[in-house]
Amino acid sequence: MITVISDGAIFVNCTIREPVTIGCGCHLENSFIGPYSSIADGVTLIDADIEHSVILQDAKVIGIQQRIVDNVIGQRAQFKVAPQCPKALPFLIGDDSQIELV
Repeated sequence: MITVISDGAIFVNCTIREPVTIGCGCHLENSFIGPYSSIADGVTLIDADIEHSVILQDAKVIGIQQRIVDNVIGQRAQFKVAPQCPKALPFLIGDDSQIELV
């Protein structure tokens, strides 16, 4: 297993389970970086857990309360929790549909 952590990456209260690759200039805080994850240069990961995933350059993942598994997050993408208020669920539901909200 090979782990690569580039210079300039900042880690605050993080757990890293190898193997991982973490690029230059990343800011990782209060996060779990699981095995087989690759984090490109300039990524911000705050209050989030990932494993078996790829996060591309300059993406931001902030405040996701569930583990992110088996995903690819694109360059400059922003993945964060939407504000809670107001909470509305717009739907267009077809005939014979079944919906379960969790």
